[in-house]
Amino acid sequence: MEIIRSHYFGGQEIKLYEHQERAIEEIQKGKSVLVSVPTASGKSLIAYYAILQASQKGLKSMYICPLKALAREKYEELRDLSEGKFSVGISTGDLDSGTDVISRYDVIVCTSEKADSLMHHNPDYFDEIAVMVVDEVHNVGDPTRGPTLEVICTISRMVNPDLQIVGLSATLQNANVIGEWLNATVIRSDFRPVPLEKNIVFKDKIINEDMEEIRKLKRDIYELVSMILDDGGQVLIFLNTRKRTEKFAMDIATQMDSRYSHPDLDVPGEENERAIEMLRKTVVHGVAFHHAGLNMKARSFVEEGFKNGIIKVLTATPTLAAGINLPARAVIIRDITRFSDGYSSFIPNMEIEQMLGRAGRPKYDKYGTAYIYCQSPAAREKVEDLFTNGVEPVNSAMGKEKVIRFNTLALISNGFCNTREQIYHFFDTTLYAYQNKKGELRDDIDHVIDYLNNYGFIKERSGFLESERLGKITSDLYIDPETAQIILDMLESSESEPDPLLVLYNLCKTPDMMTLYVNRNDQDILSGIFDYLGIEAEDEDDLKAAKTALLLKAWIDEVPIYEIEEKYNVGSGDIEGRVSTGEWICMAASRIAAEFKREYAHSLDVLSLRIREGVKEDIMKLITIPGVGRVRARRMYTAGLKTLQDVAETSPERLSTLRGISTTLAVNIIRNAKSIGERIG
Repeated sequence: MEIIRSHYFGGQEIKLYEHQERAIEEIQKGKSVLVSVPTASGKSLIAYYAILQASQKGLKSMYICPLKALAREKYEELRDLSEGKFSVGISTGDLDSGTDVISRYDVIVCTSEKADSLMHHNPDYFDEIAVMVVDEVHNVGDPTRGPTLEVICTISRMVNPDLQIVGLSATLQNANVIGEWLNATVIRSDFRPVPLEKNIVFKDKIINEDMEEIRKLKRDIYELVSMILDDGGQVLIFLNTRKRTEKFAMDIATQMDSRYSHPDLDVPGEENERAIEMLRKTVVHGVAFHHAGLNMKARSFVEEGFKNGIIKVLTATPTLAAGINLPARAVIIRDITRFSDGYSSFIPNMEIEQMLGRAGRPKYDKYGTAYIYCQSPAAREKVEDLFTNGVEPVNSAMGKEKVIRFNTLALISNGFCNTREQIYHFFDTTLYAYQNKKGELRDDIDHVIDYLNNYGFIKERSGFLESERLGKITSDLYIDPETAQIILDMLESSESEPDPLLVLYNLCKTPDMMTLYVNRNDQDILSGIFDYLGIEAEDEDDLKAAKTALLLKAWIDEVPIYEIEEKYNVGSGDIEGRVSTGEWICMAASRIAAEFKREYAHSLDVLSLRIREGVKEDIMKLITIPGVGRVRARRMYTAGLKTLQDVAETSPERLSTLRGISTTLAVNIIRNAKSIGERIG
């Protein structure tokens, strides 16, 4: 079978690569496949074929992605591909929502966390799925995301032994081990439709994979960048810190040729945001940077600008390599070390390979080129090892107590396991047990079950395990049992409505919150908070929780973003991330309060909304108006427009005198305020 003839794929006749042909033959036989081939070698087509085949039989499919941005890309591609023949949905948020949200779709695209949350509500949902695509399946070894993906693969196959899994990866050294665990046919190939030329830059010399010197550099990195741009390409430069991405972007921008200039280009964002202001200075020269400190709008702006060819040079941290599809003619890896736990160490080969995989744009480039800077002989040996031996094997990260605790409660809560033996069996079916020894986790499982029983999440009666009300709520909310316990302890110890800062501190003490780092300069920030709360700091985790709580307090007190950035040494993206998680945990606290401390539920619900919007209570009604955010709402309130009725009865002329509100926007705001007022009577 060399050609697919189908009304799908735009009605084209598609000539298959050998690895695609082999994979599709296995899919047609109903077998699971694990495809390990380089980036841009047509893995998605294999997955889409499996989904199309299932849809033609009236069967459902699920496409699991590691990141929301990647899920959005796949959703749009599948929606275009469907041509109305099957329905495609996307679900990446609301981890506490049930399966009814997505049951109406033929194909659902989701993150691994969303798929896992569906397990928490109803594992039998996966009995309806015929094909499950697991993109970036090597993430099963990731310390953070890996256990979630491993649980999905384990439970879905136990629920539905006929499930056809299509695992996709560009970097999977031990594919045979993962394939055996998944009972999947392994399809491996080193073929790349766009060949990749790999080079080392060592002591100002460019050295190819054969260790031959091919060029000597006379200037800094811009000589290499200029060479790539003159050849008509775009370039991705990977660096190990946010500050270095920004510095290199600024340095390169000052040297860019005027032919790459876009003087009218602007970046969305509030005034005075440090990173946004810096980005505005670089993008006009065709240069940008990308890291997690940027907010979502700014990151999307940069990604679209690079995809459209407006941005020619993009500096980024390695997280971009594992994210959305942003290929370039050339990739420069400037740093292969990372500072962590007080010392510098080399990053894993897998991360380097992920970055290399971005070089070479299918349909645009005849080749891709990668340059890896080596600052020392040891670094050069590291890269030569990558060229010779490839990436590290993928190993399960399921053996942590937090992971066992979270999943054991879910297994009991959703009725999937009712005895200790059934839970032992589940963990004996995971990749962890396949790579280690069955039964190795039994002592940890027993410890977790005892914890859940002692704290009222479950009850063990005559050898049977049943979820209590607290356990069911906790599992449905998709939070760690320890998070629920911290929230419940706070509520039960409060003789009156808890102070908002105390609530925020407790939310930040939970294992579900990613707290901020604390350094010596934070003593001034943290002084006084523990006296105010009437508690003592016992360890560094308490200090981290306090700093993060103070950031959230500044946010809901409407402190400008640029001031929060400066005081807490964070970017707007960091604020965005903590706000999103804080809102989620506070919402969970409100749900728990509704069951066990009803008198506190409303105030927690209000606080959750304040965290989401970043406002004080007095303008909460105003932010319900579409087009009105925290800044505009405060300006309106200060100008005397304090209620929905005030806004509905004002004139566009008056409203448009406020900064940031045009006449057109003023008309829309007034109309929306009237509409909301009519709905609520």
